[in-house]
Amino acid sequence: MSKPATATPLENLGSWQDWVRQQLIFTEAVRGGPLVWCAGDTHLFGDPLGPVRHAHDDAAEYYFVVSGACLVEVGGEERVATARDLVYIPANAPHNLLHEVGGEDAWVYVLVSPNVAHNKWRTSDYLPGSESLRMTITRPLDGDRSTASNPFPADLVEVERGSPLAGASGTSEVVYLVASGRCHVRAGRLAGNLGPGDQVHVLRDLEHEISSLTDTAALLRFGCAFVPFAGVPLGPDGAHTEY
Repeated sequence: MSKPATATPLENLGSWQDWVRQQLIFTEAVRGGPLVWCAGDTHLFGDPLGPVRHAHDDAAEYYFVVSGACLVEVGGEERVATARDLVYIPANAPHNLLHEVGGEDAWVYVLVSPNVAHNKWRTSDYLPGSESLRMTITRPLDGDRSTASNPFPADLVEVERGSPLAGASGTSEVVYLVASGRCHVRAGRLAGNLGPGDQVHVLRDLEHEISSLTDTAALLRFGCAFVPFAGVPLGPDGAHTEY
C-alpha cells in the first residue's frame, strides 16, 4: 500500500522566481502554469488577468495552492484556499483570484481546459446563469479523489519506487504536477528528473513512463480534452496539428 502524500517544504521548491519561470503550457487542449502573488503586492506575477474578474466560455479551470493562501471568488462567493487545496472553477463561471491571505507569498498552479484560443476569456457580458455557478475545493493529497469525475478531470497518482507508471492517453493531453517526492519521467524520446513543483506536459497518444526516485512520489494528473484551434490547417494525414 502506498504511503500518504506529505507536505512539501517550501525550501524544496526553490525561489518563487525560479518556480514561475517554468514554461507556460499553451496548446489546443490546455494552457496555464505556475503563478505567484507576492505578499503585499497588488497583482499576480505573470498573469495579465490577476486580479481582473473574467470567465472562460466552455472551459473549466483549476487552482492548486502549492504554498501560502489566497482569496478566490467564483459567482460572487469568496473562499480562502490554502496550501494543498485544489479549487475547481466550472466552465463559464465568472471568477477572480483577489489577493494573497495571511501575509505570505501565495504560490498557485493554474490550468484552463479546453483552451479556446480565439475566445480565451471574457471580462463582461457573462453567459446567462453563469453567476449561479460555484467553486468546489478539495484536498486530493489527503485522499479526496472526487475531482477525477469532473468534465476536466484531476486525480492524484502515487508511484512507488520499483513500480513505474507507464502508458499513453488516447483521449486527451495530460499534465502532471509533482506534489511530493522525486521522479524520473520519460515522454517519447525526452527524459528527466522532476521534484516538487515541477510540471510535465504529455501530448495525446505519446507513450510515457514515471518512475519514483524516492519511496513514493505523488503527482497531480490533469486530463485535458483536445479541441482544435479555429483556423488551424489540417496536416497531411488529415488531422489537426498539435500546435
